[in-house]
Amino acid sequence: MKDYIPFDWKNIENKSIWLQPCEESWYYAEKWRREGRKSILDLGCGLGRHSVLFAKYGFKVTAMDISNDALDFLKDYMKKQEVDIACRRGDMENMPFADNAFDCIFAMHSAGHADTAGMHKIMREIKRVLKPGGEVFMTLCSKETWTYAESGLPKVDENTVIKTDGPEQGVPHFFVDRADIESLFADFEIVKVRHIDDCFSEGRWKNQKHYFIEAVIRKEYTEPDYSDIIGRLVNCKIDRPLGGTHPRLPQIVYPVNYGYIEGIFAGDGAEQDVYLLGIDEPVEEYSGRVIAVYHRLNDNEDKWIVVPDGYEITEEEILKRISFQERFFDGKLYM
Repeated sequence: MKDYIPFDWKNIENKSIWLQPCEESWYYAEKWRREGRKSILDLGCGLGRHSVLFAKYGFKVTAMDISNDALDFLKDYMKKQEVDIACRRGDMENMPFADNAFDCIFAMHSAGHADTAGMHKIMREIKRVLKPGGEVFMTLCSKETWTYAESGLPKVDENTVIKTDGPEQGVPHFFVDRADIESLFADFEIVKVRHIDDCFSEGRWKNQKHYFIEAVIRKEYTEPDYSDIIGRLVNCKIDRPLGGTHPRLPQIVYPVNYGYIEGIFAGDGAEQDVYLLGIDEPVEEYSGRVIAVYHRLNDNEDKWIVVPDGYEITEEEILKRISFQERFFDGKLYM
């Protein structure tokens, strides 16, 4: 869906009702922890009610939403709740994460905010960022609900209604039946589907039905290949030298030289970032050899590890030296 309009969080006066985790989040927190799963993407996180709950259960949580207002609220809220959450702004149709990034995806009343073409893109992205055997819990609106079947609201295609007022004015809502679910989840093993009618809530009767879907992805794992990168001699421009501070976060002091390589672009569209290790003084430029790549999972860029030619360093020492920044991300070192 082009020109996506986010939920109007800024003008929601009573935010407390949006901070109460839904019943399902407690169930999946227990289930996924029992199954040994570690990382969760809260897709369309809103103010972060489920992100905070999962973080308190000990998961590595990444919260993604298209609304800057929602994420700004969550960044403050998570500090008050004393939990760490990676907050990322992103479009569900083109998520800013690596392949095979997450054990679980939780999407409560969020993934269906697209038209039919957009929903199929979202499902492709969910398949891409889930690890093999990863599980998704998702709700989708039912075609039996009043909004789709009787409201007369404008439809942009056979599955999609556009709200015309309230905080969701202009936001698309995707509606499904059994055939739609089977098509969308063709590459998954569907574990459970419930068809729930929230027939009475907020003091009134209404016809508001959703499908609650639990499914496991079927795919093979492929390790990223860095054979054409590791071993390269590269020239590094150091714009954040050892002892310097982060341009936006002055509390972060760089214990290593950190810079980029001109003319080589990373997944975020910027020039490739590098950690220069083995040099114990600040420098502006240095030529060295790439000995490893830190592959960020809940991000869309890797970090190259560069050292003086012939310098030896262990994997443990590399991870220790870059942890000042990489501790905020989930990733893996390839040497």
